[in-house]
Amino acid sequence: METTLDPTSILELSEQDDRKYKLITLPNKLKCLLISDPTTDKAAAAMDVRVGHLSDPENAPGLAHFLEHMLFMGTTKFPDENDYNVYLSSHGGSSNAFTDMESTNYYFDVSADHLEGAVDRFAQFFIAPLFNKDSNEREMQAVDSEHAKNLQNDAWRMFQLSKSLCRKDHPFCKFGSGNLKTLKELPEKEGLDIRAMLLDFHEKYYSANVMKLVLLGKESIDELCDMAEKYFVDVKNQDISNPTFPGTPFGSEQLCKRLDVVPVRDGVRTLEIQFPMREIESLYLYKPARYLSHLIGHEGNGSILALLKKRGLANELSSGESRSCSDWSSFCISIELTDNGLAKVDEVLEVVFAYISLLKTDGVQKWIHHETATVASCQFRFLSKRNPMDYVCSLAGRMQIYPDNHVLSGPYKIYEYDPQLIEELLKCFTVENMIMFVSSKQFEGMTQEKEEWYGTEYNIENIAEDLKERWSNSTVESDLIAGELKLPEMNDMIADDFSLKNGDDLPKDEPKLLSETEKCRLWYKPDNVFDMPKVNIMALLCTSAAASTSAVDSVLSTLYTEVLQEHTNDFTYLASMASLHSSIHNNTRGIELSVSGYSQKAHILLKRLVDAMTKLPSHIKEPLFDRMKDKLMKQYQNFLFAQPYQHAFFAADLCLENTKWSIEEKMMALQAITMQDVIDFSRRLLKRFHLEVLVHGNVSSDEAQHIADIILNEFEPEQPFSSTLPEMRVVQLDNGKDYTYRFEEPNPENTNSSIVNIYQVGRVNLHDNAILAFLHHILKEPAFNELRTNEQLGYIVHTSVKTNGDDIKGLLFLIQSDSFDPVHLDSRIEAFIERLRPKIVSMTEEEYQANIAAVCQTLREKNKNIGEETSKYWNVINNNTYMFKRLNLIADEVEKVQREQLLDFFDKYLGVSESRKKISVQVFAKQHMEKYEEPTDSIVVKDASHFKRSAVLYGLPEAVDLSQYIM
Repeated sequence: METTLDPTSILELSEQDDRKYKLITLPNKLKCLLISDPTTDKAAAAMDVRVGHLSDPENAPGLAHFLEHMLFMGTTKFPDENDYNVYLSSHGGSSNAFTDMESTNYYFDVSADHLEGAVDRFAQFFIAPLFNKDSNEREMQAVDSEHAKNLQNDAWRMFQLSKSLCRKDHPFCKFGSGNLKTLKELPEKEGLDIRAMLLDFHEKYYSANVMKLVLLGKESIDELCDMAEKYFVDVKNQDISNPTFPGTPFGSEQLCKRLDVVPVRDGVRTLEIQFPMREIESLYLYKPARYLSHLIGHEGNGSILALLKKRGLANELSSGESRSCSDWSSFCISIELTDNGLAKVDEVLEVVFAYISLLKTDGVQKWIHHETATVASCQFRFLSKRNPMDYVCSLAGRMQIYPDNHVLSGPYKIYEYDPQLIEELLKCFTVENMIMFVSSKQFEGMTQEKEEWYGTEYNIENIAEDLKERWSNSTVESDLIAGELKLPEMNDMIADDFSLKNGDDLPKDEPKLLSETEKCRLWYKPDNVFDMPKVNIMALLCTSAAASTSAVDSVLSTLYTEVLQEHTNDFTYLASMASLHSSIHNNTRGIELSVSGYSQKAHILLKRLVDAMTKLPSHIKEPLFDRMKDKLMKQYQNFLFAQPYQHAFFAADLCLENTKWSIEEKMMALQAITMQDVIDFSRRLLKRFHLEVLVHGNVSSDEAQHIADIILNEFEPEQPFSSTLPEMRVVQLDNGKDYTYRFEEPNPENTNSSIVNIYQVGRVNLHDNAILAFLHHILKEPAFNELRTNEQLGYIVHTSVKTNGDDIKGLLFLIQSDSFDPVHLDSRIEAFIERLRPKIVSMTEEEYQANIAAVCQTLREKNKNIGEETSKYWNVINNNTYMFKRLNLIADEVEKVQREQLLDFFDKYLGVSESRKKISVQVFAKQHMEKYEEPTDSIVVKDASHFKRSAVLYGLPEAVDLSQYIM
């Protein structure tokens, strides 16, 4: 057996990447990328197979996706269909897969000490899968439930509508998801054996030479090489060619069309413009589409979006490559319209084509290419580590596209400049080569067409000759544009100093309290882990002005941050183009402000933000206010058309937390808010607040203090009254009581019901927190296997440790189903819980200890990047616990958990007992309403707001002594 090293496999690495890489090709022509990272907590692997739903047979749409599901259902070597998931779960791992147009990707992660066992099981999926007949029906149901989940999703509906409009002789027109109709009913009607078709598809396309494997582990490169050879050399190679699909899906008959589309959500008003073009994957060295995306999607002065906003026609715009296959691509411009913009779509198109005309007239600008290439190069140079599973998944897909030496850098860097390629793509931006989609509920009842698979209603017509002429001749000199469109100015926020600060004499292990006054508490930690020239600045303006003591306050806070972000967009957008990001949003304690990115100019962006905040009252104008108010109202309206499980989850919080308000209450509050209300709110907010700041990264302690002073000196706030600061409180459910809150799914067209069960534990110490984490780990995998895989209750089955407020814990079960009503789902969750206790009792000591180790490994997992580290620090600062080593302390307690303690905890909080506290939130789809009657075996919650107002609330936690953190 001989493994070859590819001679072109010297990968281009980012500056901060200390891992070792090697590309090999096994004797069966399976190409493998090996990544050795001795410091990793998690190992991971991914396999990308170069076949997707474009290769589905005409008489079985969705077969590639169905195969993805079936591949996990046992192998010759490991016939138990759940063996793989049990192994991963018991060793702190997880897995997933997806089917795209041209690839199917399988991936997993696992504790770094247990990679080989996982690889052994994983490899068998590509060597000897069983495709058992008795798994067929269940996984067909899973595919059907997955499709049902997406039926009311506008993104899925638009994707399939675009597919259905293309040439019928091009495979892009196929329905890729599959459902029971395409995988069972239609094949049976034609006398076809779907399992035989599945085997034929696997035999035809699952060949080693079109697969790409990535292995990441703590083992050496040589050990990973041995592992790849040992377990994957038996993957069958048939020397097939990658499936190809020559020709364009859109000919002249499909182009130059306007579609009026009825979306699911009330708040949707979008214009989507698609320009089909040549494939661009082979142009990755030049990335001509990125140049065009940068300019068309720009948000600064002179841009399309800036002018549309000024005219009150749009709120958002994005652009870029939307579909990319090996044989063709499509460039999309997507615009979120205002009501005025929806009424003046023709005018919006005229602005877009005037800017396109400007790009063609002014020609390609080398300085713009250089600016984008510089930012892209820096982005790759200082690329942060990612979650191992996400990393290997993306790399396996990249190996299908990029040459070996650019597998890592290919998606990021712009290597060469060729203006002719940009001009070639720009020629595709014509009215004749366009399909435009206008989506709005105003078209409801006015359409004649209906898409087959999702039922999307629409009209289609040719673009009128007068409009073709108007848009084709649109220029920046026209009366409509009046010279307001222009190329962007040079970006002054691009960093050029990446030197690192010397923090040897500064705190190492956790943030320290650098200073504390009546007005400000400043936490500081230098980056001594990742050695990146980056900083994260987090600031909370804690104030009663923004407290969520009423729906009006909550909405005012949100509207204020929306107006502020829009007001600052000119300079925050330029900063984001230079990888310096900011956000302003409200939380239950006040207004949160963050800046993250290269440390050289972070303080400049912060200064501009706080300066804009102080001047905002005098800069708010009616058009800006009206547009943001309308935008927020549409967001609230759209939530009513979210997934049922999201409605259940939100309603559970609404029942339990004193700072949550219903969408209906927020919409009522928003209607009455005036521009003067926001101005007054802004002044009250900045007059009196307490500032909590975390500065983490490549800055000195003096610079950290300067950052806090920027905020304090600009605002000069007065000390807030402690009695008026917001307090997060949570309902304390009664011992031994079950509560049920039922309501009808707001979207009557959604066929899915959902349930969220919360088994409340309460405020916990470290030891009980450890038992709770361990119990959830033990039940997570069997809950998914029994409730989803075996019982097929629904596609979405989820469990988690639930935190309400800051620190009130519980166990959460969530199921969304189009097949079963919430009453049945509740009974099956309870049946699972009843079966769980004997499983814990019968668990061998070896299994018990393996699960203990898996939980500890997860809790002690090292941060992958500075952002992940900052997030953990900020969470405990934000919830006032300040326990920076909390996860490690919980892991220490997990190691002490005895089986008897676990069972006692189970009996007290999860098993039916006098101490159990349960609330079940049940969302009923229209088709399940016959089971909607009030339950007789639990306390009925009829109104969430009244329930929490009349209930007993958990007391506030004790104040934390911060003296141990002072520098």
